[in-house]
Amino acid sequence: MPVSPPSPRVRRRDLQYDGQRVDASRIKAPQYLHITVPDTDRRAKDGMFVLNVQTNIPRYRRQSYQNVTRSYLEFVRLREHLVAEHPETIVPVLPPERSLISLSDIEAIRTFLNRISKHPILSHDYELQMFIESEFGFLPQQQHYHSSTSRSKTSFGRLLGFGVSKRFSYGSSSGGETDDEFEEDRVAASKAESRLQNAIKCLDKEIKARRGFDVISLCLGTFKLLSKPIDGIAKAGKAQVGGDTAVLAGFLEYKLQHVQTLNQTLDYRSSVVSEYDTAVKSTENKRKIMERLRSSTSINADKVTDSIDDLDDAIMFEGNMKTRMDQVTEVVQKEMVEYRHQSTEDFFRALKLYAQRQISFEKTKLEELILVGGDRFSDAMYTPSPPSLIVKTEAVSGRDDDDDEDSD
Repeated sequence: MPVSPPSPRVRRRDLQYDGQRVDASRIKAPQYLHITVPDTDRRAKDGMFVLNVQTNIPRYRRQSYQNVTRSYLEFVRLREHLVAEHPETIVPVLPPERSLISLSDIEAIRTFLNRISKHPILSHDYELQMFIESEFGFLPQQQHYHSSTSRSKTSFGRLLGFGVSKRFSYGSSSGGETDDEFEEDRVAASKAESRLQNAIKCLDKEIKARRGFDVISLCLGTFKLLSKPIDGIAKAGKAQVGGDTAVLAGFLEYKLQHVQTLNQTLDYRSSVVSEYDTAVKSTENKRKIMERLRSSTSINADKVTDSIDDLDDAIMFEGNMKTRMDQVTEVVQKEMVEYRHQSTEDFFRALKLYAQRQISFEKTKLEELILVGGDRFSDAMYTPSPPSLIVKTEAVSGRDDDDDEDSD
């Protein structure tokens, strides 16, 4: 039985479906990099963090990496590389190093990796890929990080790929309002850095004083009736001092590094703006030389050629610096928004951890005090005042009023 050809409507629908399928195949899925820390390996001397990685970035050799072990020192190497390689970004901060890895340290490492993996620039760093894929530990390649001046002259055109007209000049300086905002942020960051350093010194003095007080409290344990509760309170106080040192001092040191990174980023942008202003002045000087040669009566052809080449190079370099300055300014503006968000998040996380520890320590002290007072002390702590006392007071006051009326 012969098969009838499809109708024109069916053919149009098939062609439309094929076109939609082709368009869908052209749409690229967003690139992602997910790094998790499910566990730690405590068999090593200093402890190792175990990482699992999922990614669809084409540069990676695989899409999944399981049980990648990295030490704290390797995390430090990675961060130092990111700070040196990307001075226009505010690189997240690592938690302070400790002899024993706690749950809070694991959570801090997770936060560090999560912020890097979501960063639009840091997540595509080549050494981060080596940090994940290296099978025998991570050691970044020795690179000579030049200043922005030397680096801009050699690699701006290759990295940015712009077409700049040789005869076009960009004028002088960047937007004044933007510079004022960054200058205010830089001054505030400098003040915060100084105050954090003073706060760390004050906290050290307080910790030493509280430790001395706990030592003296242990001496009171010679009293027979108070020996056990005082000994328990002193031990709880000693543990509380250690907890405060871990939480408060750790947070202040963490925040100090965060502010110092912010200062470095703002200083780097200031240096880029200064170099752009220098390039603008150099272009103006080259242009004045050309004007003098033009008005001169005796013109040397070689000098004119050299002056034209110098002016072309100056205008080209000025354009490169303008593009670089705009890129750095745009990145730093986004980094400042993320910095404020991360600062708020870090503060409330540290506050929550500190409050949980304080509640636990105070409960321990309260249990020791209840042992001293017995059941009556426990009832007084947890039983509210009876409402009958209030009723009796009102009755007495009412009877006094009646007596006053009778006397009248």
